[in-house]
Amino acid sequence: MPFELIKPGTKFEFMNKRKIFAVVSGAAILAGAVALIVLGLNLGIDFKGGTKMVIAFSGSEAIERDVIRTAVAEKFQALRPGEDVPQVEVQDFYSGGTETDIVRFMVYTEIVTLLSEERKAAIVTGLQEKFGDETVVNPPAEGGDQFFITFPDEAGIDERIAELEALFNAQGVERVRVESDKVRDLNLEYYKEVNLEKEEAESAESLLEEIEAEDAFNARIAAFRKSKKDVSFTVKVEETKVKMEEAIRAVPDLSARFLAVESSTSISASVGADMLNSGLLAVVYACIGILLYIALRFDFKYGPGAVAALVHDAFIVVGVFAITQIPFSLPIVAAVLTIIGYSVNDTIVVFDRIRENSEKLKGLAFDRIINTSINETLSRTVLTSLTTLFVVVCIFVLGGGLIKDFAFALMIGIVVGTYSSVFVASPILLAIDGMTTKKGKVGA
Repeated sequence: MPFELIKPGTKFEFMNKRKIFAVVSGAAILAGAVALIVLGLNLGIDFKGGTKMVIAFSGSEAIERDVIRTAVAEKFQALRPGEDVPQVEVQDFYSGGTETDIVRFMVYTEIVTLLSEERKAAIVTGLQEKFGDETVVNPPAEGGDQFFITFPDEAGIDERIAELEALFNAQGVERVRVESDKVRDLNLEYYKEVNLEKEEAESAESLLEEIEAEDAFNARIAAFRKSKKDVSFTVKVEETKVKMEEAIRAVPDLSARFLAVESSTSISASVGADMLNSGLLAVVYACIGILLYIALRFDFKYGPGAVAALVHDAFIVVGVFAITQIPFSLPIVAAVLTIIGYSVNDTIVVFDRIRENSEKLKGLAFDRIINTSINETLSRTVLTSLTTLFVVVCIFVLGGGLIKDFAFALMIGIVVGTYSSVFVASPILLAIDGMTTKKGKVGA
């Protein structure tokens, strides 16, 4: 006999209490709406812009993420007196390599750049004073860190790089990476070829050949820079990276094992806004697709209830994030889409039983058919939700950073999704049926 958490033949009354739960849902939605209007969402770095860096430590012993988070937040806060403590998230990072004696973390911070508009203007003025007014300087836009410079005349690549580094250092910029456009184009061509060869490489011998080829290419680039001239250069200011290194080295336990900031990428505010719009559109498109699916599989009257339940679930999850002010990031959008899929699965199980019982229990009032169908699927619904919730709670307790936030969203979504399948989707189905047929009259 299969395990039944709720014994067959139960006759819990759901439909006659639908008005009570309509008030409960309305109150939850209203609370979320007020929080969204008053507090707004605490947008994560993915949506409001910021910097992502991969930092590496020697050894295989664990490092507390909170130690890194606190060190970085305090460092950047000290650099921006009078402003709020910057948002910093730390996540475990796996590079896909085979190293067992290196620990890596991905650090997210809302700091895009430490260059003020005044410093950018001073750098542009300094460049034009040194190299002439005909020098075209495109300063970073939207808080970026890259200057694009075009000179009126060609100059030796190595000589020009040295001049640019010296000028930026004189402006108080500790570290820059200067690249000639011609060298960049050579690099792009080379790495395209390398990626194609790596896909075809199968033996250790072929991998050794690749390493030798890369060494030869680096020597070729060095010779190219010494002998060639260029007019266009890109200067990447790495001050954020420098301050990250200083923050890590300021903590003795971290400094002893710190290796390097291996990579750094920035996301501008406009790109973040586009990502937020895309995430919201994905939720809307998912709801539209599910409405069409329900209408084709069952009947059109089933569709609005299912979609209302999905919107109800997504809105409550978003409302909880507005109330708690937990950062709302791309993983949370992924969690909302997961919740939509989970919730509609529960709803379809209930709707499928309602459709079956509509044939088997002809003559019975439609609200009684719905109530019977919910009771018949209740054990399956509760068991599925509890087992899924158990796994998600484990992730929430043991995980950290963005994984913890993702699990938190799923926890809320599983509970709300199970609730909405019974107390939102089914009552709306009953209401729509009552508007289209005489079956909607409540029976005794």
